[in-house]
Amino acid sequence: MEKDYFKDRPIESTIYSAIHIGDDVLICEKEAQKYAKEISDLTYGTVVEKLTRHNHPRGIKVKIKTLNSQIKVGRVVYIL
Repeated sequence: MEKDYFKDRPIESTIYSAIHIGDDVLICEKEAQKYAKEISDLTYGTVVEKLTRHNHPRGIKVKIKTLNSQIKVGRVVYIL
């Protein structure tokens, strides 16, 4: 199980119905889950697809499009 350093995450990031396509979010990518402890370790982007189909205690898994048009996958930590 991955480390979850973001215990202060808002409850909305774990609720499926609170995240919508087009929302700006900060995600923790799979590769970063072991060491991501600060905001700078997270990836910013716009949600293009929700991959988790139900509530999840460590965040909903989404596919995002970053500012430089890359596609990334990870769990939502913060909704902006």
